[in-house]
Amino acid sequence: MMQERYLGRLKPDMDVCDVTGKKVGTIAHIYHAAETMAAVGSGSIPATPGAAPSADDVMEVKTGFLGLGSHLYIPLDAVQETLNDCVFLSKPQEAFEQLGWHDKPAHIDHLR
Repeated sequence: MMQERYLGRLKPDMDVCDVTGKKVGTIAHIYHAAETMAAVGSGSIPATPGAAPSADDVMEVKTGFLGLGSHLYIPLDAVQETLNDCVFLSKPQEAFEQLGWHDKPAHIDHLR
């Protein structure tokens, strides 16, 4: 499970690797449950620094050459480790489909 200290280190364009170290894409956007509940118009409320991730906190990951592939929607609690410019997940890429990470969660639809 991801610890609170990783939340502030996640940012767009960071590489995302599965548990084996294979790059699966780059972060496009981080969605926090607080944003989906408190978003007003096009603005959003940033997550509270140091707050633990909610089950609804998700990072959108661009895949494929130049990010032109499909998008993944990975729960933040699936992050195992965060280094300077790379996020490591706790699952192998082969498990993503079964985990439902290819499906966009309904609660983030109104943010874009």
